[in-house]
Amino acid sequence: MPDTNEIRFSGTIERLKSIQTRTGTSMATFLLKVGQDRFKVVAFKNIADAILKNSDGAQVSVTGSGSINSWKDNDDHWHNDFQLSAWDIEIHGGEKLSYEKAPDKEANRFNKQPEAQEAPPIDEFDYKGGPF
Repeated sequence: MPDTNEIRFSGTIERLKSIQTRTGTSMATFLLKVGQDRFKVVAFKNIADAILKNSDGAQVSVTGSGSINSWKDNDDHWHNDFQLSAWDIEIHGGEKLSYEKAPDKEANRFNKQPEAQEAPPIDEFDYKGGPF
């Protein structure tokens, strides 16, 4: 059986913010409140653009892949956190979006739709994780 890393959460957006990436790619981070728990979520491109049209308190369902970020602070202490990288989102029970990677040039050449792509690894956009 192939390995699978797919997580789905539904909850309320908290601490939504836009992040400036070095490449200029749209990026958003927020906490997703699910019951009493809160999960860090990162979104890129069209998913980030859609999320940023909302505000704290918006209800969303997010599907993506989970990862653990590790980093050392200025005092040489190691930290870890869990992060969900969003590749599908449903906003307010209505609008549904999937992550859109840049179209494949070869697919466009033959007027074909590019195959579905997985969400990018975080470091593709020079994002370091770190404290929220």
